[in-house]
Amino acid sequence: MTDPSKPANNVIHFPGAGAKPAADGKPRHIRRQEARAEKAEQAKANRARTGRTKLQKAQDKAPVKKLEMHLDGAKRGDKPDGQT
Repeated sequence: MTDPSKPANNVIHFPGAGAKPAADGKPRHIRRQEARAEKAEQAKANRARTGRTKLQKAQDKAPVKKLEMHLDGAKRGDKPDGQT
């Protein structure tokens, strides 16, 4: 007669089998959902940055370039020796 508290001989048990939470304690499906969301955000940013005309890219860079030129014009140059 077999002991009901023990598994049958034909059943294979794998210790530690099954999904374990990562170090952050989140279940696997939650981590995957977050990863998919991050990838979607990155893809959206990439689509916004690429797929545009040269003129559109230049218009995005114009305010930054204008500010840099303004700041360069406001720099105090080094005075030659002997002048105060």
